[in-house]
Amino acid sequence: MKELLNENDINFRLDKLASFIEEDCQKLGGGITFICVLNGGFMFFSDLVKRIKYPIKIDFIQCKSYNDNKQQELTIVKDIDSDIQDHTIFIVDDILDSGNTMKHLQTHFRYHGAKNIFTVTAVSKENVDFPNNYCIYKQPENVNPWYVGYGMDDKGYNRNINSINTI
Repeated sequence: MKELLNENDINFRLDKLASFIEEDCQKLGGGITFICVLNGGFMFFSDLVKRIKYPIKIDFIQCKSYNDNKQQELTIVKDIDSDIQDHTIFIVDDILDSGNTMKHLQTHFRYHGAKNIFTVTAVSKENVDFPNNYCIYKQPENVNPWYVGYGMDDKGYNRNINSINTI
């Protein structure tokens, strides 16, 4: 395992990201809901929303799209409980990879009446469908490691590591 961002690096980047998102919340106004994609997004989500000083609602959705590190069809295991009609939504997950989860969730939340939808991830791989994804780490081109720690796992293990690592 190789450490990519330690806890101090993550906190520094989170402070900057939260400030930027909070400014956008002020500009957007109205109802704003941050939705955590479980399981991977839990650490990043918790650390991020604690830094947002704008009044927000929070909720959780659980999706499954991987089985033993292989991508499969996405299913929603647990849906949100909040009414998001006319709300601005920030979908918060651990990683933006193929974009399949985010595309599926955007469609799902639009169907439920979301006014605006933004994506926020700890790690962002290059993805033309999400050029404006908020993130604390953008993967360089032409590399494709597997990330672990800070909510990201390897076959269910290592989510609890407080740094972002590659294997």
